[in-house]
Amino acid sequence: MSPLYAVLPSPGEGLGCFSTSLIPAGTRVLVEKPLFAVREPRSNSAVTQAFSQLSSAEQDRYLALYAQDPTNQGDAKVVDIFNSNAWQTEGRTSILPNCARFNHSCIPNASFAWNSRLSSATIHAVVDIPPNTQIYLSYEKPYQNLEERRVKLSSYGFVCSCPACGSDAEVSEIRRTRMAILDGRIRVGRRQKWKADNPKAALELLRLVKEEGLMGEALALAYHDVAVGYVKHGRVDLALRYAAKELELGIRCYGMDSLYVDTTRTFLKELRVDEVGVREQGLD
Repeated sequence: MSPLYAVLPSPGEGLGCFSTSLIPAGTRVLVEKPLFAVREPRSNSAVTQAFSQLSSAEQDRYLALYAQDPTNQGDAKVVDIFNSNAWQTEGRTSILPNCARFNHSCIPNASFAWNSRLSSATIHAVVDIPPNTQIYLSYEKPYQNLEERRVKLSSYGFVCSCPACGSDAEVSEIRRTRMAILDGRIRVGRRQKWKADNPKAALELLRLVKEEGLMGEALALAYHDVAVGYVKHGRVDLALRYAAKELELGIRCYGMDSLYVDTTRTFLKELRVDEVGVREQGLD
């Protein structure tokens, strides 16, 4: 087990992962290879067949994971556990027993990602996590409204009680509904050929993501959207500023060895070349 956290009882959540000391933002909390994976689209028979190929010790480890219906036995239990604990990992659905111990929050303090170079899942702290604090991941996309999230999360067999679903639900609902609208506008704007006045939608989305407390992947992507918007606006200098912030967040969420970070570095390098070209044109 990682010395950074301990698996302990969590009221109303069964078990959870709690920090054993201060975990600085950007710390890689966990690296884990799948116990097994099933290609998508998957079938129940594919899941049970993959389970049957595990060793006895591996099967015991799998069967110790959470199941929504404790009365299920045999293949039904195997499928129940799979549906309750699996993660999407590049065209496959994988069982990662250690990752499965991390509970969900719509405002997570850590980020789950698949690192294809390592053929492993990674978890990174996206904010400083104080000692004795539960480490949360998000199982769903950030721009869904409360009802959409509840429907999706019901497949895992629990009702989320994080601030976005509880004490701050009304304000969060307004923000996330607006975030979904803005995200749609940004995607449509990407297909337009003419130069935009400025990346208003992307800047507003970035502000709302920060207000919502989403400090991981959603924030990195929001920085990217602003950078792309400023490129379209012809302000490479401002695009560089936001692309640099995206790179910083990418390293924090995924680690230096991730393909996302490589792609962002390439984007930043291209912007720097473009900026030099703009400056040289200005001297002519």
